[in-house]
Amino acid sequence: MQDRRRKSFPITSDLERMNLLNKTAYLDNLTVMPLHVEAERAVSQALQQGYGHPRSTNLPGRRAQEVLEELKERTARSFGGSQVMFCSDDGMANGLAILSAGRLAREAGRGHIAASPVEKCSVVAALKILRSEGSTVSILAIDSSGRIIPESLKEAVSDETGLVTCAWVNGISGIVQPVRELAETARSAGAWFHTDACDAAGRIKIDISDTDIDLITVCSLKIGGPPGAAAIVMSDVDPWLTSAAPELSCMANIPGIAGMAAAMDVMGNSMEPRSRIVNQLRADILDGLDSFNVRYSIIGGDLEHILPGTALLYISNPPEKLHLKLEKENIILPSHNSTDRLSYLDRIGLDISNPEQYLGFSIDVCNTTVDIEHFLRSFSKIILSEKGGRRED
Repeated sequence: MQDRRRKSFPITSDLERMNLLNKTAYLDNLTVMPLHVEAERAVSQALQQGYGHPRSTNLPGRRAQEVLEELKERTARSFGGSQVMFCSDDGMANGLAILSAGRLAREAGRGHIAASPVEKCSVVAALKILRSEGSTVSILAIDSSGRIIPESLKEAVSDETGLVTCAWVNGISGIVQPVRELAETARSAGAWFHTDACDAAGRIKIDISDTDIDLITVCSLKIGGPPGAAAIVMSDVDPWLTSAAPELSCMANIPGIAGMAAAMDVMGNSMEPRSRIVNQLRADILDGLDSFNVRYSIIGGDLEHILPGTALLYISNPPEKLHLKLEKENIILPSHNSTDRLSYLDRIGLDISNPEQYLGFSIDVCNTTVDIEHFLRSFSKIILSEKGGRRED
């Protein structure tokens, strides 16, 4: 964790101050990003077409299949892949990718899997199933910041390793993992490499054709698309790979997938300028906290290895019920006491006895300086209330 001291936060205009009165500041974009207008329009247009079942051979079914193939090609191009399998959400996509790859690898005599210790519950559940079926699982080591130590994978792999899995970005802290290096090690050992890229897609440039990554999973909700759509994007692996987990098959949600594809276009076309904007807004939050003499550290340390616009802070001596009080001020932050967050903090060796000490946020272009000042003014109000209205300089 990195200590920071920064300059004072700049004050916004009078017009922006007026807008704060009824403003809800949504700072939880890594959990669910608000729906893009383009995505909503794509869903509406797809619904108006009245597609049939893509597995039917009648006219509506053939039309649906044509549209589905176009969406597969579009999604593959977005991430440099060659094959795509659509799913209903990120949990199903992760489960389908890991179960299929793990089972096929075990059938080929490679029943060993290496995995990150800070994966989502869907990944953990799939690994437990594979282990119950006869696979063995090794857990990789992490450093004090929560990043995988690449040397630990080099020590773990053998000629029996068939699959390595590690999320590209941790959706709780925003920490970016060294997946390119890990994938290279996996490929040199003859193993498939899977990464959950749901929190990286649209925020970090992803082109798996330029890496040793075999499978990634992406999710519509994380990039401003509608619910009910996710995808497994594959490089040059066998397109029938995902058939090894038939219990997770489902009908493709064409309107949802169309919306996801539109959201991917929006995110991909504005990635670099958006990163600059959200990093400045993140800096403004940190400036403001420093101006209030709030003592905090950044989980993961160096912002260079943290997703743009994102941070998870450890706050010394936070006000009681801080998150509840902020929510009453219409500040929406990631859940501070969710099972996922507490499990993650515990796995990287941090004290979870007081969840209020960990304050996270994820900013995107739907946010403005008005949101940031609303958050900071509300935070300042809560601090002053704790001190009986007295500001301590």
